[in-house]
Amino acid sequence: MKYKFLIIALLFCGVARAQTTPNITPAHLKAAESMLKAAGADTLFQSSMSTMMKQATANIPEDKRAKFLTVMNQFMAKYISWDLLKDQIAVMYAKEFTEADLKGLIAFYNTPLGKKLNQKQPVIMQKSALLGQQAVQSHQAELQQMMQEAFKDQ
Repeated sequence: MKYKFLIIALLFCGVARAQTTPNITPAHLKAAESMLKAAGADTLFQSSMSTMMKQATANIPEDKRAKFLTVMNQFMAKYISWDLLKDQIAVMYAKEFTEADLKGLIAFYNTPLGKKLNQKQPVIMQKSALLGQQAVQSHQAELQQMMQEAFKDQ
């Protein structure tokens, strides 16, 4: 009985969400696609994936690293590439920003400052990821202790 109630509640939430999603016109979607292009989203996406792969391989034994990278690259190319996700990402932006907002962002990304942001963003993301990694590593013992305590009864 609990499961039936949960399923009904989830379906209701899905219907309610669908009703609040704005209709996206072709011009609105085109503006989202143009904004992603102006923002250099494809380059930023590739850079982010590369940074994530570097972080993921840091904990892989060196003798297994090459094979791990081969498998992960195959998986990423099959399911998580820019070409596969860009249309869905454009729809996400179109849902979150008006067509006028997107045109304003396009104008910004075409300014010298916007272009500078595009150039600096991959480096900033790499440095930010490194900061996060260092923070976790410097407190790894505490994190392990917290995890052990959280799962000790299971």
